[in-house]
Amino acid sequence: MNPARISTVDQLLEILDHSVAASDRGDRSDQSAAEFWTNLLTTPGHPLATSLPDEPLVDWHDRGLLGDLSRARVLDIGCGAGRNSRWFAEQGATVEGIDLAAPLLAHVRPTMPESVTLTALNVLHDPLPAGQYDVVYDSGCFHHIAPHRRISYLERVLPAVRPGGRFGIVTFAGEQMETPTDQQIVLSGDTAGGMAFTLDDLRTIFQALKPVELRQVRDNRAGTFGPDFLNAALFTAE
Repeated sequence: MNPARISTVDQLLEILDHSVAASDRGDRSDQSAAEFWTNLLTTPGHPLATSLPDEPLVDWHDRGLLGDLSRARVLDIGCGAGRNSRWFAEQGATVEGIDLAAPLLAHVRPTMPESVTLTALNVLHDPLPAGQYDVVYDSGCFHHIAPHRRISYLERVLPAVRPGGRFGIVTFAGEQMETPTDQQIVLSGDTAGGMAFTLDDLRTIFQALKPVELRQVRDNRAGTFGPDFLNAALFTAE
């Protein structure tokens, strides 16, 4: 039950959470969306129902921007069916994949390499796997988090990147599609099925990290997932 009068930041965030949850689309970053994501990511022919790794990952690795993955500890946020987790493991990394869709993780867990651990949790509220990581990667989770909860995301996720480690992210591209303003989202509670961010947006939001590369995802590399309505950004923690 929400208090009649707000006296803490947590109370304010919880009230805004309820506003998002009450919208027609609901809160797709909440545990209540587990069935939605499980169905979406197992629908034949859906663009996200792919086993291919993200194009930026392969490119960054080929250019040495991710460091030595053969000895890396990786956190894959919003790992879904584990396509990027599997790719990291194939490069020799030990991977912790986290996602709120427990039924989906249960389905794909037996198919994962031994070096991949999949855990069902909410990145905004549940305890994250302990320790720091050489690479923290988020492909498509961040743009479903309501504006008021970006604060929680930054406070929880960024400390997981070790000094000198990498943080990579892929989001809808604000240069390629219309997106509501944060004010519109906060007032309506409707996250519009996912928000889009320009490269400048990402640079500003993750200003606590040092930029390595920010660019549009490319759709011309075979064997990768690379729709050009996405932006990719790679940062390093100092």
